[in-house]
Amino acid sequence: MTRSATLLTFAALLMALPTGAANKYSGEFLTHGVGARALGMGSAFVAVANDATAGYWNPAGLVDVVGEAVHLMHSETFGDVVNYDTGAYVRSLEKGSAFALTVVRLSIDDIAFTDFYEGDGRIYYDATKITWESDSEAAMLLSYARPISDRMNVGGNLKIISKQIGPNSCYGLGFDLGAQCEVIGGLTLGANIQDVTTTFLVWDTKEREKIMPTAKLGVAYATDIESMDGRVVLAADADFRFEKRWMADEYHVGDVTFDTHYGLEFSYRDLVAVRGGLAMGQLTAGAGIGIAGFVVDYAYGKHEYLDSSHRVSAAYVF
Repeated sequence: MTRSATLLTFAALLMALPTGAANKYSGEFLTHGVGARALGMGSAFVAVANDATAGYWNPAGLVDVVGEAVHLMHSETFGDVVNYDTGAYVRSLEKGSAFALTVVRLSIDDIAFTDFYEGDGRIYYDATKITWESDSEAAMLLSYARPISDRMNVGGNLKIISKQIGPNSCYGLGFDLGAQCEVIGGLTLGANIQDVTTTFLVWDTKEREKIMPTAKLGVAYATDIESMDGRVVLAADADFRFEKRWMADEYHVGDVTFDTHYGLEFSYRDLVAVRGGLAMGQLTAGAGIGIAGFVVDYAYGKHEYLDSSHRVSAAYVF
């Protein structure tokens, strides 16, 4: 699909969606993911999250970050139509607790807002009635995590959201709650309940939208392979929603819909890693390299209808 066609389709959907349908996708920009490592693993990261991106995937995983870490990612999604950028900072505190700040921003430029007029039963095109606008959506996550036992960590996010489409803007406030539990050697369960109290967005036009809770559940198994000086991580996630998103999500049982994610990572001596996965049935792949605290990761995402996506992220632990 060309850039122009994609933009026109996006603009048409914005105009055509009824209020109830729009509410289902009010927080969609927050579903793209953070960090090329997780994205290369098919976004199966709720039980794996143990780095600077954990504030997004599962705030409970921030406990595993030692010292301080920063993380940056740039993504040109669906070709170069959607610009997606994220940044994160994590600092470990006393008694194993941790604090993090995560910023997510998505933008689309050059969206044509067009007025047509009718005459003699025909619709006439008037170039003077076209305005070119942009869409910008951003969120800031303030995270805190702490261990409550030797095997279980908990965490939460305070989430501040702002959106602007053309001349109009809105703001909202929400909360996430997460937990990770090591069941037995190498086997970990994870849960992240996003927008747990429902997040309300208020527009300057007095219109209101809401982001309903999403339950992200995951399981991961990690084991060392001594003969190869490496480590393998297997992961699987399911994202459950309760908004009758029958046309958008993979599966549904009554009003409940859910998407699945599967991931695999092999790392060699914590220096080089290769990854693969499936995100909602779409192939993902990636690789990473780490030297002296610096880590650079790349992820590729295939899409059935749109152009492929390429994500690059970099992190430094100190």
